[in-house]
Amino acid sequence: MEKVASIKESVKSNNGKRTVIESVFEAGASIPPHYHRKFNKTFEVLEGEISIWYGSDEIVLKAGESATVKKDIVHNYQVGNTKVVLKTTLEPGSLCFENAIKVMQGINKDGEDGELNTIENNNMVYKAIISKLTDANFMGEAGATLDTFLQSEEGKQVMYVQNTLLEKYCEI
Repeated sequence: MEKVASIKESVKSNNGKRTVIESVFEAGASIPPHYHRKFNKTFEVLEGEISIWYGSDEIVLKAGESATVKKDIVHNYQVGNTKVVLKTTLEPGSLCFENAIKVMQGINKDGEDGELNTIENNNMVYKAIISKLTDANFMGEAGATLDTFLQSEEGKQVMYVQNTLLEKYCEI
């Protein structure tokens, strides 16, 4: 991702109906297969082109086009040859997903010299926290790697680190 996503509409402003975020992805970026148990996800391309696979279907979305992936449906996506600006709507909304965005923004703002740069540098801890907060249940190799990590000694510290990040960057 070129920059951290931003929250355009929060569950706090609409009684939990939806979360709307905007993300910028670099050309060629991809997200591995995963699913969400708690919300449907609508992708609307504002700029660029993205391929989305869900279930057994593939759809290519260009600027102005959208598609919805229902909860519990495995999906993944791949950005085309140019950057993509993507508006994603979660219904119902997810305060946890919004907190994941705030954590990413906070770590990004603190930068390399921030006190939590060890989190930023430990990719598996970071991935575990963000996947948990965003309700992203990864499949295949990505899911197996994450599951193995969470069972390790280091993985057992994820909840403590997650709570530290939430206290630092979120209103909880």
